[in-house]
Amino acid sequence: MIGAGFVAADAEPADQFAAVAIERQPAAEHHGAAHAPAHHRVFFGTPGLYVAEPTTEMPEAEWGLAEPLAADVEAFAKRHGFRVARLAFDDPEHLSPLVAELHRGWLRERGIAANRLLVSSFIVMEPYWAMRTGSVPFWMTFNKEPSLESLRAYLDQAEPYDDIHLMLFAHGVESVGLPPIERWREQLRRARRHGAFAGVDEKLFPRDFAVFARYHDAVRQIEARHLMPEPMTLEHFERFVATNPGRFPVEWKPPAGTH
Repeated sequence: MIGAGFVAADAEPADQFAAVAIERQPAAEHHGAAHAPAHHRVFFGTPGLYVAEPTTEMPEAEWGLAEPLAADVEAFAKRHGFRVARLAFDDPEHLSPLVAELHRGWLRERGIAANRLLVSSFIVMEPYWAMRTGSVPFWMTFNKEPSLESLRAYLDQAEPYDDIHLMLFAHGVESVGLPPIERWREQLRRARRHGAFAGVDEKLFPRDFAVFARYHDAVRQIEARHLMPEPMTLEHFERFVATNPGRFPVEWKPPAGTH
């Protein structure tokens, strides 16, 4: 399960949500492959590379919300008169298209063109400068094939962008499932005007450890500047979800007694 929460501190309890619990369903993902019998092998997409076949599924702590914590949120909300809502999805990246389109519409409502996509990768991200440059944010879990596919699928269905800037997390090894840099360039070429990596040394990737020092300055070089907006309201988010039913692989569960 995936989890996050917040408390509305500046409004009457009856009018605000105490927390949003974001859950992964089912609550199991990563596997005990290292303990599988040696004869249980499965081809993993790269010649000569095999991994042990998983024998079981176990909860994975990095991407989730433990149900006891959700119970604590519910108890806190009941005790203090707050309401609780949930946003449920099966994969961390499932939320990325929703967030991108949510922000794209929000930018346009504020008179900003919203024609620039800023793609982040794992911890290589710049949420502050995404807003200051009027860029639409799209987050990828990592730098592997599933993340490339997530970005490709989003660009397939989204209105085309004039500019695309792409950050890539460098983890240091030519590991299984790592797309070659040319595959990432293909996505940048989908920009109508300009596509570029942000701080990435294409010749060194994935051993490009200096990217962690370069990406910040690279994003700041985007010339556009806009004032920081007021925080997006929960009502704005609810309207967006309500007007886009079935568009994204997520489930919004409003507080009990609301529609």
